[in-house]
Amino acid sequence: MTSRTLRKRQRAAFSDDIDFDLEELLNDHEEEGIAYRAERDANYAKKLKDEEEAEYADAFSGYTIALDSLPALCIERIMACLDSPRDLYNLAFSSKVILNIITPEIVIQSAVFSNMKKKDVGYRKTMSEIMTHIANRSIHLPSTQRLLRLLNAKSCERGEKCYGRNLNTGNSMSLSGTHHRASGMALCDSCIKFTTTKIPYNHFANQIESGGGGGGGENDNDNPTHVAFTSWRTITDPYQNDQGEWHGPLVGALELQQIQNSYTEQEEKEGVLAKFIEKTLTENSSHCPTHYEEKAAMYCEIHDAAEKAADEYQKRKLEEQMQKYDENRQERIQKRLTKIRAIHASVENALKDCPLKDLALACTWNNESENCLSFTCFFTQETMRFLLSAPSSASKSAVSNRAETIKQKFNILQEKNFFSYAFIANSNNRFRKAMHEYCVNDLTQEKLLQSSRADATFFQLVEENKPNRALCRALNGVEKALETIFSLSVARTHENDDENAQRKIARYRKLAIVVWQKKKSSFSSGYGTVMSSDQLKECYTACIEEFRIMKKNAKDYIASAESRTFLRREAEGGGILSREETLNLAFSPRNYSTWIQGNNRNPYDELRHRRFTNLRTIHEQYFRSPGRYNIRREDAIA
Repeated sequence: MTSRTLRKRQRAAFSDDIDFDLEELLNDHEEEGIAYRAERDANYAKKLKDEEEAEYADAFSGYTIALDSLPALCIERIMACLDSPRDLYNLAFSSKVILNIITPEIVIQSAVFSNMKKKDVGYRKTMSEIMTHIANRSIHLPSTQRLLRLLNAKSCERGEKCYGRNLNTGNSMSLSGTHHRASGMALCDSCIKFTTTKIPYNHFANQIESGGGGGGGENDNDNPTHVAFTSWRTITDPYQNDQGEWHGPLVGALELQQIQNSYTEQEEKEGVLAKFIEKTLTENSSHCPTHYEEKAAMYCEIHDAAEKAADEYQKRKLEEQMQKYDENRQERIQKRLTKIRAIHASVENALKDCPLKDLALACTWNNESENCLSFTCFFTQETMRFLLSAPSSASKSAVSNRAETIKQKFNILQEKNFFSYAFIANSNNRFRKAMHEYCVNDLTQEKLLQSSRADATFFQLVEENKPNRALCRALNGVEKALETIFSLSVARTHENDDENAQRKIARYRKLAIVVWQKKKSSFSSGYGTVMSSDQLKECYTACIEEFRIMKKNAKDYIASAESRTFLRREAEGGGILSREETLNLAFSPRNYSTWIQGNNRNPYDELRHRRFTNLRTIHEQYFRSPGRYNIRREDAIA
């Protein structure tokens, strides 16, 4: 059966094409190759930094060399560039030559530089725990290879002697974390539990001046403890591996307990401990005492230098980031400021014929903040808020519409002559009279419009010829406005009042303010809510009745015989208040409890319910210790 491929029309042979020239075809291909290589080399040359680099760009092309064939100094420099102990471990144990070249400095720097930002996580924390024991001169010094194994250990190093070993798999128990190296050994939780001994708190090692604690504290290298404590004041015994090498503490719980039982003087105990250390280094260590001290000091010096370099690098990096952030922030603020100034100019131009333009556009500029423009008037601020928050999206029509809204509202205020307060000037109502007095003498137009209640509803009430309701609504948002108005309404002054009468009126006004603060919470729906006109009337009526009771009680308290006796006593107070001034505190009683002589006392409630004896006890303590109860002389002086 003939396949479809064979049935296709076969291409004519080269010899059948009279015009075909093989040599010409090869030349064309050669020219195309030359042009392609020239273009490639030109593009590559553009990426080179200078002519010298271009000259030697292809000098070593196709030349390779094995890493372990490089000079030892080159390999050491390459290893120093690795900031991952895991990569260093894998590379080191891949070649015996490389393993012999790696130094403790490379391992320590790799662990420290693996985490520049945080000291208490990962390999950096593990190395810090190991170096704490080395600084205490309390463990056998680990070699370079052992340092790598301790940093990268994932399972207990006790092997067959591991208490958590799985007999089915033959594997040791996994470590609980990457930075858990008890006494310079990679031990699992089970081995730590069953091979450590609790040291009593009266043990002499706890009395050493720079005593070590859980392996994470700072110690004085000039006065080491020589005791490798783990967490919770426990210590484990040294461990000897299959090759006969000793790891872990230089002295164990046995030696420490024998010293504790044999000697009483602290100096004797420390001397015997030093002999145990010397014996251990002589018999069970590859370092003599002098060599041990020199190498331990070298380890600590390398670690301190690496920690300092890491901290300085991180500090410089943070400073650079903060500098870059500040520059970007300033650039962003300047762009935002330019756009907002254009918006402000447009609004100002739209309100140029508005009589209250200055009041509507009163504002403050802050060139150092992203909220660079803040209008004093609450309504203006709320109307322009979305445009100010996103000035880039503020179109001309949006700015024009909001400017027209502001202009319309303030024209209404001007047409209604709102700020003349003529609608309450001739009122017979005491509260409205006091309101007029407060608005004319103590309240500015800017402060009123700054109120959070001078909103769109406020302008709507003005437009609907309800100025009294509009004013009451706005005053709800002015700090201490309503309580001041109430105090003015219940204690009014007269032109012929002498100095004593004025002081008496001042005391009554203080009492009225306290009464309003006490009662107002019962007539508002919650914190920050606006009292309606009806609620305001009810609150005013209740406060009038409460004020009459409190006023009578205060006068009766001061006129009582016990109070007169209190005034005739010799001065034994704290020197801030006189006895008469202390009694005047009855007109400004605190509305919260104070712990006095074993009881919680509320001065307001004591006066309200005529418990004069308790109130006098409070005033006696105020007189004797005014600073203790934060009593100011201004509270007592009218």
